[in-house]
Amino acid sequence: MTFNSFARAMRCAVLFAAPALPVAAQSAMPPKSIMLVDWERQKKNVLAYIDVMPDSAMGFAPTPGVRTFAEQVEHFVGTNTEIAAVVLRGLKQPPTLGDTAAYRHRKAALKDYTTKSYDYMLEALRTATPAQLSKTHTLYNQPAAPAWRWLDLSKEHAVWTFGQLIPYLRLNKVTPPPYDMPF
Repeated sequence: MTFNSFARAMRCAVLFAAPALPVAAQSAMPPKSIMLVDWERQKKNVLAYIDVMPDSAMGFAPTPGVRTFAEQVEHFVGTNTEIAAVVLRGLKQPPTLGDTAAYRHRKAALKDYTTKSYDYMLEALRTATPAQLSKTHTLYNQPAAPAWRWLDLSKEHAVWTFGQLIPYLRLNKVTPPPYDMPF
């Protein structure tokens, strides 16, 4: 066997093994301490974006038919709160943490809503027992998953939606703040 054929065989082996990795990774809950650090960092990054956006741009939408800046933040922050309320606190719906008439139009109110929402989620996670984190839930017409997995998916959704805010900032002549990375 030549080096090139060996290298090709190794690449194929890695490609065939790769699909099994996410399945294995989904079966192990990450340590709660890591989840808390990640959520705290996300809170810090989101608040930094709100801080740099002009108050006058809370209602800005880059094109017709899409969410405004404040609605975009509300969308993912509210989802985080809903996930925490349902899967960790056993509630039917999330608590009301702000007035939409205020936080969709004023930066201070959006920042307050965002802070309360992340604090609610972080406290629910901080006080969650291993049994609560492992309990299976069905949400949004999706397959059942343990609470920790719903939190992980909510974080992924938030990061994805948060990243969409960059054009909102740039179209308002605002440079996005640096993203605080864990390494």
